[in-house]
Order: sequence, then structure tokens, then C-alpha cells
Amino acid sequence: MDDALAFRVLRLAKPAFGVQKPLKFQLDEDMTSDLIRRSSHGTAASKFQEPFAHRTELQSALAACGVGGLMVLTKSFGEAYLGESFVGYISLGNKASYRATEVIVKVELQTSRQKVVLYDNTTSPLPFLGPGSRHDFIVQHDIKELGIHNLICSTVYTAADGERRYTPETFKFTSANPLYVKTKTRQVGGDTFMEACIENFSKNPMVLEYVRFDAAPPLSAVSIDIRDVLMTDFTTDVPLGSYIDQLQASLPHFCPVLDVGCGSNYLFRLTRRGGGAAADNPGTALGKLEIKWRGSLGEVGRLQTQQILAPPAPTKEVEIKITSISEQIHLERPFQTVVKLQSHVDRQLGPLTLTTTSGAESDTTQEAGALQDRGMLRPSASPSLRVTVDGGDVLLSGDAASSSIVACGVTAHTIETLPPRGVTHLTLSFLPLALGVQQLRGLLLQGVDDSRVYDRLQPVDILVAA
Repeated sequence: MDDALAFRVLRLAKPAFGVQKPLKFQLDEDMTSDLIRRSSHGTAASKFQEPFAHRTELQSALAACGVGGLMVLTKSFGEAYLGESFVGYISLGNKASYRATEVIVKVELQTSRQKVVLYDNTTSPLPFLGPGSRHDFIVQHDIKELGIHNLICSTVYTAADGERRYTPETFKFTSANPLYVKTKTRQVGGDTFMEACIENFSKNPMVLEYVRFDAAPPLSAVSIDIRDVLMTDFTTDVPLGSYIDQLQASLPHFCPVLDVGCGSNYLFRLTRRGGGAAADNPGTALGKLEIKWRGSLGEVGRLQTQQILAPPAPTKEVEIKITSISEQIHLERPFQTVVKLQSHVDRQLGPLTLTTTSGAESDTTQEAGALQDRGMLRPSASPSLRVTVDGGDVLLSGDAASSSIVACGVTAHTIETLPPRGVTHLTLSFLPLALGVQQLRGLLLQGVDDSRVYDRLQPVDILVAA
């Protein structure tokens, strides 16, 4: 005996605008000669009064786009997108000639990760379902996974012979990603900025209602309107903090319309409560982006990204960092800095040598040495500079005489061993020879045995006062 009950599944979706492509005219302008139009101007004859005369007449400029007052129902299942709601209309009909009794209906949605019950009347089954009758109901589910979704519809009923029968049916659909989100994190001074580019990957235009960044504790995020950035005079010499504060007073809220394949950019400033850089540790969770959009007829979609992590730091076996420096630095007076050598490997390193040279010398020492060994560069006498420091004379020669900051005292420090993941601190002295903002550079860490370069100090700006 064949199954008496069968399912039909329809998707409830918003209708679309009925777009026509009519051929419209301004009849009195396009279909009559200038002589007739001038002779009939200002009289009732200038308007066509015949039946159906206005059927092809362009009544307004809006009518030229072809959008009228009609709505068109969808003819197919359509596209299912992540973040939107699936609404299904399910009809269970009795196609047999007898009445089915004690009808239990169950609808489940199964994905690769989970199975969700959308409808179940096990506790209160239908008393009967007569021949030609049907039981209709609506199910709804927020799509939170990509890939294949199986809508499993099953029913258990009592047939005419008193036997309990089980009838399952499966309907499949696939969900796609409507958005493509790209993020980029940059460190500008002590501030961390995150840029997000959101592109429309669906087949329909959408309106972005809001894009919000939920920062992970202890971080906080401030959205910066990029239109303010474009209209700001970058030639104005203002501190970065004041410049960012001005950006917080953004223009009135607007909802960009994303056409198919188009994108929109957003910028967020991340700060740490209590001070400090927001992304000081590589791999730190910064937060999540939450995006809400609407379709052409107000369909709501909402997505939340995974945790956005701080960019990984460059892989270095040993890293040089300046941990402290004198608060006040004066011209031709030595100042001290504390340098930290941090090992990032699980083996012991050494012996190592930390050389302090002038900036120009550190960049060209190896190249000049190679040329001199091949006889292409001859040693030449360099101008000398005598500087009086605390009542004594210091003689600087070579490139040091032309540098703004030079090493003072011992210029090479040897580290016999650096333990695995260990840290070593060194105190170095430097002498400033120029006023204003100068760059401290020239720290080079090498292996003693193989002269391998492990790290170079990135230039550090310092202020030299008189």
C-alpha cells in the first residue's frame, strides 16, 4: 500500500518589484510636427482625448525606469544566505481515499554540525486527516552555517488497516556567504587602527544598516567616519591624538547601498583601558565585527565575524628593544638607555656581540668592508671633531663626527650566553650632537663565531634640548 500522506515545501520570500520595459513617449512632443504643435498650442486640441491615448504616454520621468505598482512572486526557491532567516511553508496532504488518524508531524533542519527541531506535535497529534485534506504550517530558522541544509519532514499516522506508518521526506538547500570581509590592523605610534572592507557577494543589492566592532576586554573601539578623513586638511600640523579626537565628531549616520560586487570601508580606533598599546601582544583577540543589512523590501540579515586577532610579530630569534631612556636629553651631554635582548627560541644562543655605531656606519659597514677587501675601496682619513664633555675633551672621528647621536664609552658588548627564551638587559651611553628631534639607531646584534646578524634596532625618535 502506498503512503497516504505527502509533504510539499514552499519558501516564503518577499516578492520582487515588477519591472516593465514599456515604450513610452511624450505624444504631443515626439509624435506631432512642429507646425501642428504650434497651431494647437494652448487649446484643448493639444491633448489627446481618444481612448487608450495615454497608454503609451510618458506621464512622469519616474515611469521611464519601468518600475510600476506591481509586485512579482518568486518562481524558484532562490538563494539562501548566511545571516538571513529561512521561512518555509509546509503542507502535509492526504492523497489516499481513506482517513489517516493520530497524525504526528515532525520537521528538523540538519546541517554538518547540528540538527534543530523546527516543528513537532508529538504531544498533541492531529486526530485525523481526511482524504484530500491538508495540514499547513510555517517554520522559521536563522541560517548560521554555510553549506548544505537538509530539511527532514516526517510523519507517523495510522492507516485504514490499523497499522502505524512512518513517512520521511528530505528537502535540500545550500546557504552561501553574502559578504566578504577583509580586515587589516595597523600600529600608528601608540594607537592601533583596524580597517574593515565589506563587499557584497550576494546576487541582490543591500543596504548596510550598521557595522559595529565589539572590542574584547580590556579594549575599547571608536568608529571613525572615513568621510571625515577625506575632508580633513592633512597639511595641518596637529598631534595624532587631537586629530583622532576631531574624527569622533562624525557626520550624521548614513546607510550605504551596496550593489552586487561593490564594497564599503570602515575604520576603528582601538585603545586599551588604562593605557598602553591595544595590539602589543601578537595573537591577542581584538574583538568581533557585527554587520546588519536589509534587502530591497526590508529583509533583515545579521552576521558576526570570528575573533579578529592582532597581527603576528615578525619571526626573530633575538629581538632588540629599548625599555627605558632618560627623560631629559641635552645637547653634548651623555644620556643612558636600557636595552633588552629577548630570545624567542628554545635553544641557548651565544656568544653574541652588541655593537653600537653611528646610523650611517651601521647601514654601510658590511658593504664597505667587502669593497675594501677586494681592493675597490681605500681607507681614507676622515675628519675629526673634538667635543668638550664635563670639562674633558672627546675626539670623534669618521662617520661618528657627522652623526647626530653617537655611542659614548664602550661600543661593543659581548653576551656569552643567552638562555632559551631568556632576557638580558644592557645599559648603554650615547652623546647627542644636534638639537631637535633626532633618531637613535645603530645597534647591531651579531654572532661572534659566524658574524650572523640577528637583529637591528629600529630607529627611535628622541628630543634633544639645549
